[in-house]
Amino acid sequence: MTTDRMNRTVRDDVRDILGMRTRAAWGLSGLFAVSITSMALAADEGIRDLRLTALAAVLILGAGSAILLAPGDPLPTPFAVPVAAAAPLSAALAIWQLPVPMANSTQIWFLGAASAYLNFLCVRGAPLWAWAGVLGQIVVCAWWTTRTGQGWLTGVGFSFINLTPLLMATFFGRVVRPLAHSILALRQQDTERAAAEAAAQAAQQERDERVARLDSAARPLLEIIASGRPLTAQEQAECRLVEAELRDDILGGVMIDASVGAAARCARQRGVTVVLDDGGGLDEVDAELRQQVRTVLRDALDYADGGTVTARVLPPGRSTLASILLRDNGELRIEVESTGAVRSDLDDRQLVRDAKQDPRPAG
Repeated sequence: MTTDRMNRTVRDDVRDILGMRTRAAWGLSGLFAVSITSMALAADEGIRDLRLTALAAVLILGAGSAILLAPGDPLPTPFAVPVAAAAPLSAALAIWQLPVPMANSTQIWFLGAASAYLNFLCVRGAPLWAWAGVLGQIVVCAWWTTRTGQGWLTGVGFSFINLTPLLMATFFGRVVRPLAHSILALRQQDTERAAAEAAAQAAQQERDERVARLDSAARPLLEIIASGRPLTAQEQAECRLVEAELRDDILGGVMIDASVGAAARCARQRGVTVVLDDGGGLDEVDAELRQQVRTVLRDALDYADGGTVTARVLPPGRSTLASILLRDNGELRIEVESTGAVRSDLDDRQLVRDAKQDPRPAG
């Protein structure tokens, strides 16, 4: 098993506990966008420049989307700061377009709209920035009412109300975030436990298969030996082959599968000395690359007519994953890189270009 199995739990955060990455959440966000846009455009009585009001709505909707999309838990400062700053900035854009006095209370839609996403900013783990955003709104409103002769208390009065839901969101965040982290930790433990069980089951299955192969190959010979009857020359040769197969299972490790084992047996029957050594480099690679090494090894064994075939899987972290050396009248070295590329001493003659090619010389 590779570390890829843990990617999902590593990316999980409080958004997953609250369903903020579900289709339902995006559906609600769409309804929020429609309602904010309709209020911004409908409350246009006496508005000086509707384009700036629309720009304020875009800022608020962008900040709300960032709450759903921004990665990290708690929300990193580079994301939290612009999200919080969108609240007073959108308020400044929209409030200076209002008539004095305001036509109706709907014209301060931007205060409630920004408050909605600032509440979720607390849940995302950035309550200080959320409070900075709402306090910035209050300052902007007080400044506008002061400059327009309405008195600063007027601006504080109609914007101060947003502190109440933010206070509730702050306490909610302090309660739900530790619970969310506990749930995510349990999820990760469950994933790791399932992965460990799967690995143990796979290892047990592999052991069972090897025991079955040993039983089918060695039992008849052991029964003959136990009977006291002398072994024939053919049975002695079979004993040597079985002994070599057992050694391959122990030392060959992940290199060995049914096809490689059969190829090694046939090579030994032709008089080839086969030496396999698994250094562990195949343990953490994907199944395709592992099978590629086996294919190259099998083809090399099929090619050898005598001499020695030495195949070694290097330890993890090496640029070369596996090395195969064929020695007879001459030497032929074949290497499989960790990238999957296959190189050999015959590359200059355009031989052994990939794992499925036979490494025997042309002609």
